[in-house]
Amino acid sequence: MGGQPSVAIIGAGIAGLTCGTALKGMVERVVVYEKNVFPGGRITRFRAGGHEFSHGAQYFTVSNPLFWNIVSGWQSDGIVRPWDGWIVELNKGQISNSDMASQRFVGVPRMQMVAENLARHCELVTSANISELERQPEGGWRLFNERGEYLGAYDIVIIATAAHQVADLCRSVPTIAKAANRVDMTVCWSGMFAFERRLNLPYDAAHVLESPLSWISRSQVSQPASEADCWVLHASPEWSQKYAASFRGRVMHALLDAFWSATDIAPSKPLSSSVHCWKHAVPINPIGEDSLFVESEALGACGDWCTAPRIEGAVLSGFSMADRIMKFINKQGEARSPA
Repeated sequence: MGGQPSVAIIGAGIAGLTCGTALKGMVERVVVYEKNVFPGGRITRFRAGGHEFSHGAQYFTVSNPLFWNIVSGWQSDGIVRPWDGWIVELNKGQISNSDMASQRFVGVPRMQMVAENLARHCELVTSANISELERQPEGGWRLFNERGEYLGAYDIVIIATAAHQVADLCRSVPTIAKAANRVDMTVCWSGMFAFERRLNLPYDAAHVLESPLSWISRSQVSQPASEADCWVLHASPEWSQKYAASFRGRVMHALLDAFWSATDIAPSKPLSSSVHCWKHAVPINPIGEDSLFVESEALGACGDWCTAPRIEGAVLSGFSMADRIMKFINKQGEARSPA
């Protein structure tokens, strides 16, 4: 590896984009590959029936001082704002344990704005599903997509995807593959429903008890031209796993029925209805390391499955990965320098 290296990051979720942003200007080239059309991972937006939903993570909290500094910058730039939504516990219409303690933030006008802002600082290639890495004899890696097409060669590769995808791509590097393979991820069916008029519900979101649902939230996406009341419903991990292979129509009706039962209000017909299955929603047992990097292979991995299943965890993992890469590059430079 002569001079400044090139870096490929696979996955344009928060961890990958954070890593790419931190490395900008520090390496010869850093390219972020994303299999979907938009960056963002679990904070991407979902559009249905003329309405827009943040159907994954709908807010985030802050505890780490480094992350506080980052969020302060985002807030100054108008990318995020505090959210004082009323969150309750809900059991068949009965409200309890109102949660007003934590400071929460949301993206403006949508959660995906956080990813879109980070992506502006990266060289991003979308609709690129990397399915194979090939180690080169002289060092570095060649990347291929699911059709076997060659996408380029890089000195360092970082995989910032869900743990199961990391394990699959790192088959030749057991140190990373085994750690990623140990991580279990929940399944989550998400329902998106828009209603013509505001529903008679005083709260903004609720943790739901004794129900197929675990979470309901009034959409935080700003849609000034629309008077519709948009709600996102998350099914519980247990229910989602049980019905992971069910038809979408069946799931849609089941989630809506569960919503009326949980809120105990009269049903009304939605203007639009959609569902999405997050097959790898939340890591149950993160590995407890900020990131992974094998210097002998110039291969690493990061994501919230390393640290904690939160946006904060993804950001800190991405920064950790960038720091490991810079230390590795400096070590390589020192090794080449004359004594």
